[in-house]
Amino acid sequence: MLTVSSGKLLKINRITCANVDGTNAADLSLSITKANFTSAGVTDFDTSGTFFLAKTVSVPADATLVVLDTPIYLMEADVLKGGASGASDLDLFVSYEVIDD
Repeated sequence: MLTVSSGKLLKINRITCANVDGTNAADLSLSITKANFTSAGVTDFDTSGTFFLAKTVSVPADATLVVLDTPIYLMEADVLKGGASGASDLDLFVSYEVIDD
């Protein structure tokens, strides 16, 4: 979906998902892959560098889901990835600010 540009910081304010299919529910998965991830000083978690904000969360037909309503920050080269179980069933709205380093 998006990769943070070099020399930039991204403040994600809110992420909202809408199911535009009038009949069927669809599953949302949304993750962040941290660039240059290191687990130094942190223990007992997945060290792959990918962290899910939502993992196969069902969004009912004609419904809206607030995925994130507390700001998070992404560093340069971090990647926000998303997917739906049905093609073109989910619309994602991401409110963010780009901050120069």
